[in-house]
Amino acid sequence: MTAGPLHDAAREGDAAKVAALLANGANVNDRDESRQTPLIDAALAGKAEVAVALIEAKADIEARNDRGFTALHAAAYSGSLDIAKLLLDHGAEVDALSTHKITPLHVAAEENQTAISELLISRGAQVEAIQEYGYTPLSRATFFQSTDVMVLLKKHGAKCQPKETMGSSYKVCIALGN
Repeated sequence: MTAGPLHDAAREGDAAKVAALLANGANVNDRDESRQTPLIDAALAGKAEVAVALIEAKADIEARNDRGFTALHAAAYSGSLDIAKLLLDHGAEVDALSTHKITPLHVAAEENQTAISELLISRGAQVEAIQEYGYTPLSRATFFQSTDVMVLLKKHGAKCQPKETMGSSYKVCIALGN
């Protein structure tokens, strides 16, 4: 199973081609070899106009790829605030869990996506969510030196994890105040 023309058009941001393909019967929830949908592809590429068209065509906003990531995870990774808002406005689960219990906030924290992190928190994301390996969004932000997100998470009540969990980044976290 390889990515088809709808996936390509979604990644390229070609809204006219997406509309034409959908009008000619393309499956809005088609899956590629990684089980990604065109909506996940559009979110990864930051193509908001395409995301709107796919959602209007009834794309499954909670569809997951082979690692359990949703379009909201993809928007958090790419920093596409418009797409993240769109998905949340259409009912996307703010704390959707991947196969390793990674939330969109974990992803935004790792990528230093401050605006996305703020949006997710304002929509109810758990700042203390713990993924499969025991990491919170704050520990991921600290490890990846996402200072702006660290400050934001601390402002919203996130706590530094034990030194054993965070390693050398624990000192950085503590320096911001606990």
